[in-house]
Amino acid sequence: MEKVGTVTQLNGYPIKSCSGIPVDSALCTPLGLKIGKSTDRHWLVVRANGDFVTQRQYSKMALITPEVRETELAINAPGMPTLTVPLEPASDKSKAMKCRVWAEKIEGLDCGDEAANWFSTFLKVEGLRLLFSAADLPRQDVTRNKKPDNPAKPGDETAFSDFSSYLVTTEESLAAVNERLKEPVVMRRFRPNIVVSGSPAFDEDNWLELKIGEATFRTLGPCDRCLLTTVNPDTGERDSSEPLETLKSFRCFPKFGTSPLFGVHATVDNSGVVKVGDAVYAKKK
Repeated sequence: MEKVGTVTQLNGYPIKSCSGIPVDSALCTPLGLKIGKSTDRHWLVVRANGDFVTQRQYSKMALITPEVRETELAINAPGMPTLTVPLEPASDKSKAMKCRVWAEKIEGLDCGDEAANWFSTFLKVEGLRLLFSAADLPRQDVTRNKKPDNPAKPGDETAFSDFSSYLVTTEESLAAVNERLKEPVVMRRFRPNIVVSGSPAFDEDNWLELKIGEATFRTLGPCDRCLLTTVNPDTGERDSSEPLETLKSFRCFPKFGTSPLFGVHATVDNSGVVKVGDAVYAKKK
């Protein structure tokens, strides 16, 4: 392995497609980055039929901010009272609800009517429910994902992420995008868990394995980007077609169709604490 940089940001996203939480250190587990007793993307907002919703449909989800407390997740949004849900709800199979994340059909524990009404009220959408990925419910099998040349291995799982439990990006790649934009964008638009600085732009395309702090990771291929990158995380509005259109001008590859690439997916092979400032070592292709 060779040193490719240092960690400059760590971010957890307890609720899929809602605002992230920046931290200085976190335990990285196979199912995601942990902040206290919360794990990345273990809560999911769904329609009444179980279909997942994200900022792609409701950009205001960017303004929903979770806060991890000792035993509960506190959830805030402009003009709304604070909602709290337990970080470790009691297991109750009678409250399990079938749901869908892209093509993957799994289950989540329904968090109740108060949470459902809170999300429905803020997003102005009837029938929404908040689900939790409980330990005794099925998780997504990453090997079943139809991404090109999916290198996932049996046992690779994730809760409610689009593909894998981690997204890794680099400061240099963002700078390469911003050089082409009239108005630069912030890294939060790309929603990474781990941000690295110290390697050439898009060098992450070549990383196969990573060692950061006490944890080791295996990369699972590039992340293809969508409309979500056009949502301004400060306003919750889609203010332009950027940076997606600019990315399409130089980061599209035939294998991945018309979706441009930015960042790489990863999974943890050995759990461990990762801190901002840790050296990042990579095994390259």
